[in-house]
Amino acid sequence: MRKTERLDFVGAFEQGWIQYKSNFEKLIGWGIAVAVPPLFFNLSITAGIIVTFVTEGFLLILLANSVICASQGIKNDTFSSPKLLLTCFKNGFLISILLFPLLIIGAAAAGIPSVLLFSLFMFTFFITARKQKFAVDAMMDSLREGNGYRLPLFLFALIFYASAALALLIAQLFMPLGFIAGALITPYFFSVIYEFYDQLETK
Repeated sequence: MRKTERLDFVGAFEQGWIQYKSNFEKLIGWGIAVAVPPLFFNLSITAGIIVTFVTEGFLLILLANSVICASQGIKNDTFSSPKLLLTCFKNGFLISILLFPLLIIGAAAAGIPSVLLFSLFMFTFFITARKQKFAVDAMMDSLREGNGYRLPLFLFALIFYASAALALLIAQLFMPLGFIAGALITPYFFSVIYEFYDQLETK
């Protein structure tokens, strides 16, 4: 049965910031990698869709794994196992196919449905990376993990979306600056997501 303790909302942001600063060199490379696929939309919508769907889920799993390893002070050995890397790629692609269209449709519907969906499934990448679960199973686990804590997770997702929207606005004004903002913001917010996930795992 789910316990009724509250999530330490502020603490997750603070601890996430501490981990982000302490492991900046380990995380920024993945932040840059995650920010690259959306750039292909500047070439064409088709190129943007293809590259994003094929690579973004995979890159987000690798970012999540890097956050986990950095936070726990363990070696990131993902690339030492071709089989594990291939599994991450297949799961990342499947997550992209299942989740990204829902987020896009939700964003088109005034944004709130997309924020809600993200709050439900935001642990998926960490569960896939940490427990090496199949993508669909990881999504279902993410749903279960957040039971009883929907409001704080929704508020976090709202803050994340507001930050992403700001980065997109900056990109419209000056693309290189928007790219840098996205590369810096994403690893920090993933560090915060991991802190929430770690709190839920210990409850």
